[in-house]
Amino acid sequence: MTIDLLPALQIFADLMLFFAIIFFIRIVNKEMKKRSLVIDTDSFTEFKKFIEDSRHSADYLLETLNEGRKSFKEMAYVLDEKEKRLKFLIEESDSRLEEMRPSGSNRGERYEEVIKLAEQGLSEKEMAHVLNLTEGEIRLILDLDRKKNENA
Repeated sequence: MTIDLLPALQIFADLMLFFAIIFFIRIVNKEMKKRSLVIDTDSFTEFKKFIEDSRHSADYLLETLNEGRKSFKEMAYVLDEKEKRLKFLIEESDSRLEEMRPSGSNRGERYEEVIKLAEQGLSEKEMAHVLNLTEGEIRLILDLDRKKNENA
């Protein structure tokens, strides 16, 4: 065999393969035409039922989603209202705390206020209420003042 004969053999083999493929395609086409597309009535009824079930399920899903969205909107509205109420209460409590605080907020001024109120005859409980301090703090300040006066 020569090298010139090899391409010719390759072309011949390709042509044979081409014709074989065409032949098989024609046979398959003829078989498909022979078979009519007969749809089984039971299968068709089952398919229709399946489609109806799918539609019902989709409608139920949409209805559920709409209800969920409404509930979510209502919950968001309630939360917004509660947030506004909470902000109002915080601001109100802050302003009340400011009103309740004595004018002198540093330690020295509080110490002096406790001593003045004690001199006026208020009880430790009353001073604690007026100055927004605990009774223990009042006692401590009074004890410190007594010690200071004893040492002086």
